[in-house]
Amino acid sequence: MNSTKRRRASKGRWMQLRDPKLLVGYMQMNDFTQARLGRFAGCSRQFIHMLASGEKKTCTPLVGRRIEEALRVLPGTLFVDSGSPVGGPAVKAGKKAA
Repeated sequence: MNSTKRRRASKGRWMQLRDPKLLVGYMQMNDFTQARLGRFAGCSRQFIHMLASGEKKTCTPLVGRRIEEALRVLPGTLFVDSGSPVGGPAVKAGKKAA
């Protein structure tokens, strides 16, 4: 039996969480539990826990927007497009020309 985890292939765009501590801070300021935020965002409490603990770093754009909306922060405060410079390089680095 193979014990390695499988990763699903990327299916579209993803939003990257800037900082789990920032998410937790806004949750505390707005008196949100993980379960309550999950209900607002349309995801599970466990998924919110994984974002807040840093175990997960990305989510769909819809979930990211819903989380930011629920916590009453400006779009882009908590999540950035994974293709943006903050989220990492969008293209693979090639060999330098001689």
